[in-house]
Amino acid sequence: MIKRTVITTFALFLLLVQTVGAVETDTVEAILKGKLDFVFSTLKRSDIQIEKKKALIVENVSPIFDFSLMGKLTLGKKNWSGLSKEQRLTFIATFTDVMKGSYSDKLSLYTDEEIKILPTQQSTPNKAVIPTELISKDNRYAMNYKFYKSKKGWRIYDIELQGVSIIATYRTQFNQVLTEGGFDELITKLNQIKV
Repeated sequence: MIKRTVITTFALFLLLVQTVGAVETDTVEAILKGKLDFVFSTLKRSDIQIEKKKALIVENVSPIFDFSLMGKLTLGKKNWSGLSKEQRLTFIATFTDVMKGSYSDKLSLYTDEEIKILPTQQSTPNKAVIPTELISKDNRYAMNYKFYKSKKGWRIYDIELQGVSIIATYRTQFNQVLTEGGFDELITKLNQIKV
């Protein structure tokens, strides 16, 4: 069964706040900080309703996500290669809608959380990991934002929350649904999440 936890979707919320196009990792950190400031300042605004806040934030931050790659990674090589072109397009469109909708729904859960950006880890010239800590009143959560350098600049393809990859978590859930019910069942379950 496909599960959505509050902390995972809040982590996705933080994921969505990055628009990175620069090559240097210190620039990636600076842009991340700027976007985080934008998100939190937007959430704190009292002159607009929550739905408008959500729309502004989603519009501003979604382009940095490579939802196509994320979707492909959640299915895994075997499942992805077994899909037709039409099925792939259907899955990516549905997956993208689910990710955006899930994140948007959770924006109203924001209270007083803060995030601390730690020094970037450059694993290769084309990949970077930005470790952060999400700090709430009672807890601290370690999160690693994973970027790769595409033709469009640095884009996010995964996040680890407390050492657990969101992509790997979805892959396990999606694989179970595909094994038990097939592609149509997976799309049905994803569409149920969207409602």
